[in-house]
Amino acid sequence: MMSLRSSVIALQPMKRSRNHNTLIGLTSCRFLSADSMFNKIVNLPPVHFIEDSLAAFHDSTGIPWAGTIVVCTSGLRFLLSLPAQTTSQKVASKRFLLFKEMEDKIIPALRKATDMQVLKNQWSEEKAKASFKRVANDVRREKVIEYNCHMSKLFLPLYIQIPVWLFTSVGIRNIALMRASTERFETIPVEERFVQLSSEGCLWFPNLTIPDHSLILPAIVGISFATNIFISSSRLQNSVESSRNKMSQRITYFLYTISILMIPLASIQPSALALYWATSGIVGIMINLLLLSPKYRKLVRIPKLAKDPMYPYHDIKNNFISLFKKNAEKS
Repeated sequence: MMSLRSSVIALQPMKRSRNHNTLIGLTSCRFLSADSMFNKIVNLPPVHFIEDSLAAFHDSTGIPWAGTIVVCTSGLRFLLSLPAQTTSQKVASKRFLLFKEMEDKIIPALRKATDMQVLKNQWSEEKAKASFKRVANDVRREKVIEYNCHMSKLFLPLYIQIPVWLFTSVGIRNIALMRASTERFETIPVEERFVQLSSEGCLWFPNLTIPDHSLILPAIVGISFATNIFISSSRLQNSVESSRNKMSQRITYFLYTISILMIPLASIQPSALALYWATSGIVGIMINLLLLSPKYRKLVRIPKLAKDPMYPYHDIKNNFISLFKKNAEKS
């Protein structure tokens, strides 16, 4: 009996050891899986394409890396974002006109026709509602095709900007940290690009491979992101329905929080990446201000609405002053 009990006791540590080894193995597999996923992202073909395109522009023009990042970022933003945001503005205006026509003309006419069918053919209330809803949906779909304003086009800027911003950020960070696979080290001058980046900054950030310790670039990143949000929210302030104001305010506050968090995030990134984010934010401000211009909207044939402000820049200024006064009174 004693020998059996001692055998059981002797076996217990072995079981714990096996479980412990299994737990270590599973944890290691999770870390390897996460590391593998991260390596897949930084080695995606679009990321390498952006890295090589920036390097090719730098080598062919002789512009320092700081200038290369600024010029390429500005050109890419204007080339991709401006047409996408213009299309989104057109679709938003057309959808406003469509729903205005539906509300003022088509829906009342459908109600009148449905009431006539109820009196003439003795339709039940359920049948009348079903018929009204079906015909209204059919007419709405036809109008969407006629106006060429499908809802998916509203989000065209997001479909374009987010992937480009993400891949470019990863690509610039790869160059600044000399991060590449063994195959790329053998075929691409990774070290040479890193050395160039470390000496081709400008002004207060001569080395683009280290963070900006002055925090000027991170501050520009946060302020530019917040300014873009303010301009967009000011433009939409008079267009959203009162029932959606609370939801839109929550989204705006959430985006402002992200803008604030971008400052500490940019402060620990290489200056090259912070410069890209700052340039992208500043160009975004220019695009948003351009989209407010009545002359530009007329030039690109964005439908004019009755709710469009006559002096949009003056309105933005007044909104900023009122917001500043409101915060000052609270504090």
